[in-house]
Amino acid sequence: MKSKYIIGLFLLILTACSAPLTDEQKNADAVYLKQVKEYTLNPDGSSTYHYYHKLLYNSYQAINRYYGETFVVYNPKYQTLKVNKSETKMADGKVVKSPDNAYNEVLPGPAADAPAYNHLREMVITHVGLERGAVVELDYVIQTQNGFMPYFFDRVNLCESSPVKDLEVIVKVPKGEKLNYNIINQPEGLNCKKSANDTQDIYKWESFNLGAYSHEPYQAEGYAAYPFLTFSTTDFETTFSFLKGNLTNTFVADDAAKKLITSPATGWDKVNLIRDYVAKNINTYGVIPVWTGYRFRSPEEVWQCNGGTEGEKAILLAAMLKLAGFNSQITLAGYNHFFNKEVGFPGAFDKIWVCVDINGEKRVLSATDDHTEVPGSRITANINDDIAQMAFEKKTLPEYKALFEAELSISNDAKLSGKAMLNSNRFDAHKSVLSGIPSSAFSFTTTSAKQDSIIQTIIFTNPNLAEKVDGYHILTLPKISQGITSIGATELPLNRSTTIELPSAYNEVYSFTFTIPAGIKAVSPLSNTVVENSLGSCSIEGIEKDGKVVITRKIKINQASIPAASYNDFRQIMMLWADKNLNRFVFKIE
Repeated sequence: MKSKYIIGLFLLILTACSAPLTDEQKNADAVYLKQVKEYTLNPDGSSTYHYYHKLLYNSYQAINRYYGETFVVYNPKYQTLKVNKSETKMADGKVVKSPDNAYNEVLPGPAADAPAYNHLREMVITHVGLERGAVVELDYVIQTQNGFMPYFFDRVNLCESSPVKDLEVIVKVPKGEKLNYNIINQPEGLNCKKSANDTQDIYKWESFNLGAYSHEPYQAEGYAAYPFLTFSTTDFETTFSFLKGNLTNTFVADDAAKKLITSPATGWDKVNLIRDYVAKNINTYGVIPVWTGYRFRSPEEVWQCNGGTEGEKAILLAAMLKLAGFNSQITLAGYNHFFNKEVGFPGAFDKIWVCVDINGEKRVLSATDDHTEVPGSRITANINDDIAQMAFEKKTLPEYKALFEAELSISNDAKLSGKAMLNSNRFDAHKSVLSGIPSSAFSFTTTSAKQDSIIQTIIFTNPNLAEKVDGYHILTLPKISQGITSIGATELPLNRSTTIELPSAYNEVYSFTFTIPAGIKAVSPLSNTVVENSLGSCSIEGIEKDGKVVITRKIKINQASIPAASYNDFRQIMMLWADKNLNRFVFKIE
């Protein structure tokens, strides 16, 4: 049986390698000529993962940075790893096998400072004989004991950091065992072919000429634009129930914990006090749940050893807040495109947080200090929610609206003074108000805060905001830091292949009125420049009248999700908006 498999695999490789490379594959640092990912659920409940690839190296970058080594993490308490083959066929046809010292077991980086997980191992496979035109064959098997994972599941990325010429995914289950699966962003021509032998049902997917992940900025979070295959022997509701059981625990507090829990602070101040202690003073282990079989240590263990994974710290935080008298519970969060009610994949939730409810006001808190936006674009589900009733719909991104009006006076010695008003439909108090000028150059107060209208009054406190260069005074016009400036799109390439995903649509209006005395001349171009297309518009206008210069800047981007076909429209708007010459007010003392 084994020999038949090897012969079949060899024939598939020959077929894959005989077809010519695409332009992307020729220009890539490396190409997976063949990649096979095979999953088998055995009758005794154990499982086998068999991985194979044939990788062509096209550049020294691939050799020295990307693929000089392969890293395989496993849990030796429940898993065994066997490397069947690691050899290199050099450009001249010479075959070099990896020697014994090319296989080195190390502690995975995320477990280095996590004593509870020092048993984890990472096999570092060093590939030898590498040169441009070399091809590496790698074949290994991970055997997993029954009981380590709650059931049989995985999410398979159908794209890699390099193009894949021929990808094959095989899932085998005992005959009659139900397998649920789902594909997002299904590649053209990829279909499931189901077959069977005497003991197994076999599901097979094969796809050709898959492109690599793009490194273009402003892509949707969670790899939403790329193809994934998720499979499982159970449904999503069962998975949620399993996570609920593993993520719910009580905490027996010692004297140090009691002191924190019984602190005199009240309400959200006390919640934040406990949250900050757990997030900042208890170490966060980067060990991911799949390495531990979705097992979480008790809150007492986490507290006593002063460290835990994201999930373990969330369990501790929720339990401590309950002891402090708050209504708290674990909250799971993930991207909607990975949710499917038929496919029970626990990794669909990639964040574990805590929800606190005080008199109807709910806040979601992170038990780590990783600066992840909470909840951001992720969908949340409280552990006590009825998961069957959740719709898992993508969040609608709101439009950001803002009006900025500044009144500035320039004295005969080029000193500036004045104030401004910012009226926006939302404002994050933890972030700055303006960018483009030093934060020390202004102060602000919130003068009104309604549901869709937050008004800030800004006083400019630095009279020397204008920089003197060769007899000219140059003032960089401030921008709303939480508006479209926050995306940082100042330089954009000519072409783009992926969809742009912005935090929101934008509609911003700026008005700068400069009062200038006699003897000061405006040098900035006072004209009206406009770009308008199907995506939105941008206009920058400057006029001078009665001793005043008024500069009006407007930008409107109608949609947050911008397909590649509309990229030129987006670039046209943003290039005008980012034009440095139109972002300044230049004047001269005559």
